[in-house]
Amino acid sequence: MVSIIKGFVKIQIFVVLFISASILRADPYSLKNLSEYLTNLKLLKANFFQVNADGSESSGIILLKRPGRMRFEYDKPDKTLVLVAAGALAIFDPKGDQEPMTYPVRNNPISLLLNSEIDLINSGIVSNYMEASEEAVLIIRDPITPESGSVELLFAGAQPELKKFTVKNENGTSTSIALEDTEYPKNINDTLFSIALEINKRKDSDK
Repeated sequence: MVSIIKGFVKIQIFVVLFISASILRADPYSLKNLSEYLTNLKLLKANFFQVNADGSESSGIILLKRPGRMRFEYDKPDKTLVLVAAGALAIFDPKGDQEPMTYPVRNNPISLLLNSEIDLINSGIVSNYMEASEEAVLIIRDPITPESGSVELLFAGAQPELKKFTVKNENGTSTSIALEDTEYPKNINDTLFSIALEINKRKDSDK
């Protein structure tokens, strides 16, 4: 009888451990954990490969400093620079004027990634979510202005890591950006995101 009880207890312990392990394996890609991952993603540096709506391709280095700042520095021969800071999205065209083309970043769905906190459960920004083994695709959009576009995020790995994001604008065009060699630096200099400093630097270089 004692041996039977011991065997039963062992079975119960095994079942509990099995269920716990299953929960732990599934847990990293819950919306709660993805919210925590994105909220804690304060600093990022990576190489990127971009595919535009017309099929053209480009590459460069992306810097992220949340909340509110991004930098896309494109490789030669493109040499375009895109800065997001102080509520503005500025595009510096090396073939154009010293002054960038500037737009309010709130009109671009990428702004959803730049908030200080990202709550995927209570904010209403999740429009679709698909999960597979060690991979998830999440689509977010502003629930107040859903017509302004969306951002599709691809996460992969044993623990979630952002691998790709696709921005779909209000006109239906999309731009996909895949990240490679991602780093998480301890700090990124604020001057790298300053639109005013970049304008002055370009003016000085033309003197």
